Amino acid sequence: MENEEMKPSYWPSVIQAAIIIGVIMVVIGLISQYMTISSEPTGAQFNMSQLVGIFSCLIAAIGGIIATRQYAKNNDVTFPIGTGALIGFLTGFIGVLISSVINLIWTFIVDPNLNQQVYDWQIANLEAQNLPDAQLDLALSFIPEPGSMATILWGILILILAIGIVNTISGMIGAKIFASEE
Repeated sequence: MENEEMKPSYWPSVIQAAIIIGVIMVVIGLISQYMTISSEPTGAQFNMSQLVGIFSCLIAAIGGIIATRQYAKNNDVTFPIGTGALIGFLTGFIGVLISSVINLIWTFIVDPNLNQQVYDWQIANLEAQNLPDAQLDLALSFIPEPGSMATILWGILILILAIGIVNTISGMIGAKIFASEE
């Protein structure tokens, strides 16, 4: 086995980038939710607040690039694309955990009615579509109860998968750009 040179820890870069994307996801997510409840339900299937939510995910995808750039530049190291993928995934995973904790604090302490207001808006929006009763009941069955443990855990799991995957890819891109071992 080769005696490889010890490289500095990538954890400070991962944590800093995770905090950045975690806070950004919370801020943009809250903006999206407050935009939703402040608008009138029109029955539209897509609205501006959903576009803001999509934008939040795209912004969160840069976490892997931020972390790999910081790690490579601050420590003057090169590393393979696989390490960039790991750094990106860990950044996304921790960023989701950070945003989830902040969201839970916000929705249980700061504004405990927010989830219920968004839930009520979604129902009103479906009703504004003038769907037949059977279709309305089916659509309503897919809207989870706000604040339930299952809803919270499924939301976190879906975000970990989605943000983890896109940050794995952005970490690979960041490794190729900033830390290529050419």
